[in-house]
Amino acid sequence: MFAKIKKIVEDRSGAMQMSALIGVVVLVVVAALLFPLINNQVNDLTDESGENYVGSNTAPLVSMIPVFYWLAVVLAVIGIAIATIRGSIKG
Repeated sequence: MFAKIKKIVEDRSGAMQMSALIGVVVLVVVAALLFPLINNQVNDLTDESGENYVGSNTAPLVSMIPVFYWLAVVLAVIGIAIATIRGSIKG
């Protein structure tokens, strides 16, 4: 009886890892697809001849938005990986 339960838990652990992997891939693909929109908006805000120019004081900070965007994506991927690893160890 316990062997069957152990097998079910192992099977679910593998399914959790696969679903987490699929989730990470979807997250990265969506982030990559949204990046040109973010980059275009940042370029519009930091263009001195543009209508939406943020000013010389804040332009360097606004130009760092893509860096923070990718940093958030990387941290989300790392968080999902850690949660998956912890779940497989407990399982």
